[in-house]
Amino acid sequence: MDDLRDPSTLRDDPAVEYSETSTTDGEDAFEYFSEVEGLVAVGVTNDVGAVLLMDSPHGWRLPYGHVPSGADWLDRAAEIAATMTGSDPAAAEVRRVTAVTHELRTDTERIATSYDAVVGTEPVAGEPVADDPTFGEWTDLDLDWFAEVPDDAYHAHGDAVDDIERFLE
Repeated sequence: MDDLRDPSTLRDDPAVEYSETSTTDGEDAFEYFSEVEGLVAVGVTNDVGAVLLMDSPHGWRLPYGHVPSGADWLDRAAEIAATMTGSDPAAAEVRRVTAVTHELRTDTERIATSYDAVVGTEPVAGEPVADDPTFGEWTDLDLDWFAEVPDDAYHAHGDAVDDIERFLE
């Protein structure tokens, strides 16, 4: 796949786990998701089968970031991977897509759709971590390589641990 501008085109792709869900959001969350295409989590693995994870306030998870309106999802995944590792792993495959319908809590007539995608990259050599792996809202970021799901992974978020497991051998 050379580019991906519309994750809904993967709905019938047997290689991609595709699902749909809905949520009722407050004003801030609704406005955020109505202005971006969605979020992309990036599975960067290395040559010995470990996966790069970031330590979020809720526990270890795949690095992720927003996809701006009109952006290519694979380019954005590669950009996040490069920012995290300091190397240049290409986005290789989409593993999961969830279409999320957002309804504004105070005005149920207002609806927005975003996507939550998980994209894997080509494996990297060693355990590279960039000198300054900061981007977007992540200004103090801890990264590490794991050969198994850490005990303090983000277990409270339904897909976070499943997404990590997609990349472990």
